[in-house]
Amino acid sequence: MKRLIHANSDGVIDFQPAFERLNEELSIIGQSLKLVCAGGYVMQRHGYRGTVDVDAFYSSGTAIDSIIRKIGDEFGINRPNELWLNNSISNLNPEPRAEHCETIYQFSNLVVKAVNIAYLVGMKLTVARKQDVEDVASILNRENDDQPLELMSRLDGMGFDIDISILLDAYEKAHGMDWLNDFYVNNQVELRKYV
Repeated sequence: MKRLIHANSDGVIDFQPAFERLNEELSIIGQSLKLVCAGGYVMQRHGYRGTVDVDAFYSSGTAIDSIIRKIGDEFGINRPNELWLNNSISNLNPEPRAEHCETIYQFSNLVVKAVNIAYLVGMKLTVARKQDVEDVASILNRENDDQPLELMSRLDGMGFDIDISILLDAYEKAHGMDWLNDFYVNNQVELRKYV
């Protein structure tokens, strides 16, 4: 019998009951786990597009994977080729340092953290798939961020090595080609260091 999990009218899943269930199962086997969530789940938490899974950094193992599968089956949130909670993101990015994360749930055997939105922007620009650049553009647009050189400096301070052309592509998607042309004209000297 599948348990119910709340999804809004857009199909955005509230994963808190699954995290609570994960904590219960961890308690049974006497194991603790820390998750550092990123990707679409963090976007969803900040009011952007929803996600159907949770990408997180965590120590995987047979027992943990079995519990994750069991919970996903109970709630009907596993996909055919992917569990509702997975750590495949660790293949694309290193685990973020603590100062770039916030705790969103703390249970007896489970701590769920999430990267902050600025760090998520760096992760998405590092991977730079089409959807990642579009996600960054939506963040820049909503935050009314029109300072790519400042953002580049912040991301550099977080340890990211971002290609400025990808960053500017996201800004162009957020603010338009006219804005980008003006930016190039007004920042020619500063941009030379990135050539």
